[in-house]
Amino acid sequence: MVVTGGNSGIGFATAAELARRGAIVILTARDPVRGRAAADRIARSVGRTVGSETLDLASFTSVRSFADRLLKRGRGPDVLINNAGVYMGSQRTTVDGFEWTLQVNHLGPFLLTCLLTSRPATRPQRTVTVASEMQRRTRRDPGFERLKMPGRYRGTEAYARSKLANVLFTRELAVRLDGTGSTAFAVHPGMVATRIAQDGDSLLGALAWKAGARLMRTPNEGAATPVYLATEPGIERLSGGYFSDLRPIDPGKAGNDDRAAARLWSRSAMATRCDIRSPLPSDGGTVRPR
Repeated sequence: MVVTGGNSGIGFATAAELARRGAIVILTARDPVRGRAAADRIARSVGRTVGSETLDLASFTSVRSFADRLLKRGRGPDVLINNAGVYMGSQRTTVDGFEWTLQVNHLGPFLLTCLLTSRPATRPQRTVTVASEMQRRTRRDPGFERLKMPGRYRGTEAYARSKLANVLFTRELAVRLDGTGSTAFAVHPGMVATRIAQDGDSLLGALAWKAGARLMRTPNEGAATPVYLATEPGIERLSGGYFSDLRPIDPGKAGNDDRAAARLWSRSAMATRCDIRSPLPSDGGTVRPR
């Protein structure tokens, strides 16, 4: 199982619990030193080796390099958990020319999933993408007529929009995976005391987040639903669903918009130069996550 952003917060707690349950886990981090330290910390606590890989979702080159390294192993992960995320208080542009929050939270995971999913031999049996109830606060261009956010940049709006993209991406991915034996799920982990605001560029946002952290869920509590979606048998019929607290919930009008999901997919495929055609060839197997 691959967990992106597994060096801290929800990702670390998810990777640790999966390893504790006996899974072979690879976690990713932007900083290889932090990634290796996190993997070693989990290994010491559970008595199992945990792999670590460098992955920077703000760089398509880094995403492709990571995917290549995985594919050279001869098979893809049984479960891919797109957990890594970022909040940016001010507008920044990645080396690929996209708004930073949208690329890290959506386009990077889209490309990684696309690269692994295109062939039956490397296709994850389950893809779990960590979204957020912030997706309901998207106000501008919810139909994703274009990837660039219209109007003046606002960090909260950019984050909300990227989380709506997670929900719609999962919805469309499930359609394209239909009949292959693979499934896709999106998850709201709850308000969790992580470093997401601290790792951004907003001092005010970081202070506000830190002040409210004592009222939030712990990373272990936030990891409960991602772990459930990675391991629970018999939920394949719910592919494409949006979950919170171990159960499917309604993502709202914008999150149920199939036209917006298809449009977002098309724009994302053009941006990343990667697409998953439908229907995909089936590997003829059933879903048995490890």
